[in-house]
Amino acid sequence: MKYALGIDLGTTNSVVSVYRKGKVESLSIEGSKTVPSVVGFKDKDTMLVGKMAKPRVIIDPEHSIVSVKRFMGDRRKRYSIYGIDYSPVDVSSIILKKLVEGAEKALGEKVKDVIITVPAYFTDAQKEDTRKAGEKAGLNVLRLLPEPTAAAISYGLDKGKDQTIMVYDLGGGTFDVSILDIKGNKFNVKAVDGNSQLGGDDFDNKIVDFLIDELNQLGKDIKNDNSKEAKLARQKLKEAAERAKIELSEAQSTHIIIPEILGVSLDVELTLQKYNKLIDEYLKDTISKIRSVLKSARMTPEDIDRVILVGGSTRNKAIKEIVTKEIKEPWISEHVDEAVSHGAALLAASLTLPEQDFSPAGKLEYHDRTGHSLGVELLDERNHPFFRPIIVKNTEYPVQQGILAWTVRAFQEQVRVQVFRGENKDCKLNTKLGELLLSIRNLSKDQVPIGAIFDLDQDGILHFYCVELPINIGEQQIIKVVQHAINNGNFLDVESVRKLMESKMVQFLKTEIKSVE
Repeated sequence: MKYALGIDLGTTNSVVSVYRKGKVESLSIEGSKTVPSVVGFKDKDTMLVGKMAKPRVIIDPEHSIVSVKRFMGDRRKRYSIYGIDYSPVDVSSIILKKLVEGAEKALGEKVKDVIITVPAYFTDAQKEDTRKAGEKAGLNVLRLLPEPTAAAISYGLDKGKDQTIMVYDLGGGTFDVSILDIKGNKFNVKAVDGNSQLGGDDFDNKIVDFLIDELNQLGKDIKNDNSKEAKLARQKLKEAAERAKIELSEAQSTHIIIPEILGVSLDVELTLQKYNKLIDEYLKDTISKIRSVLKSARMTPEDIDRVILVGGSTRNKAIKEIVTKEIKEPWISEHVDEAVSHGAALLAASLTLPEQDFSPAGKLEYHDRTGHSLGVELLDERNHPFFRPIIVKNTEYPVQQGILAWTVRAFQEQVRVQVFRGENKDCKLNTKLGELLLSIRNLSKDQVPIGAIFDLDQDGILHFYCVELPINIGEQQIIKVVQHAINNGNFLDVESVRKLMESKMVQFLKTEIKSVE
């Protein structure tokens, strides 16, 4: 039988799952269903991945790579190990290879088709790099599935119950919150929000800061020390902090004991109350995102039938308490670390198996929304630049949308169209994603209309077209397209513009947006 896998490529741990014999299951790799997202090097020729790599982080942090997911989409980030540079895409592809090789061993056959999950709040560049990592690992990436949607699928498939759910997904490095309507096996995302730089790693770092202060009282100041000894000490603290965080998910207090660190011993009690105070700013941030997503969906807490907690960091008791206070008592999966991967495996099966072999309720359908507004820089009547959204935040995708703009000078020879992501009218306060430089072929003393078209594909990756629409050549089809836009708030009839492009009646440039972050 040909299997397709669901992969939760996590910040701290990853999980791979499969649908077989009528049920979904996580596959055990090297004796564990969760695989550390860690790559380490014993020497130039010996690479370790996952379970074997994690212990080396504490003894050799300089030759270990962790939390690479946080750098997806950053084209400047490089890890230099034994004279070889690795990009986040390279490292992620190594982890993906490890996961799939382990899955193949468990299944007894080769696997190519995969669904990889991504945070709902990932940018198009982060999604694009995730897809590239899969392809670099030799995989056929069927889809990139937002993690909260995957969790909702895992929870709601074949339940035969219409409901509105909120998914609160807090992992090792990212946070997402989504509201979905479930009708049968159809999952429709109503709104998303989140923070791709917030997660359990930040909780660990707060405990580390606390322990560094404790060390300082013992005469050991490593806050701004970049020596090898200080780096090893910080890694010891990081490991101790992670253990303490896990223990505090069950207990009211824990003792952090490190027998030897920089010539002293550390023995510190950390209470749950103190821990929650340390991470209070992060907890408040997640609540502000809950309120934001409710506002975007035009809903109140009473409209939510169930809140689902997923992600390893939701084991923190304080999270259940704040979610209960804000919305209602949440439902917690038995396998919070595996729910996302399970949902991905279900979608993978739905896409690759005959309908009768998948579910009596029919094929799985889902519709997602963008977590950001996407648009271009335009000039107002006073020639002041401003951000004009083309696709607004929480628009369902895949979607195509375009607007009409104009040259600003007589006989203007070029137009530079800059693409941004954000919600602010001031472009400088948004994130620049890229640009296109369009040469004007039909020069005119009058303004020449220019079309900007965004195509946001099923994976949430942005493709951008810039089109010259020269009405001065008298072509009626072009004039009709321009007039339609003028009569409709400058929004283009994208299908008509596409026909012009296909017939080569207009000049256009196309690109898949490359992040410049």
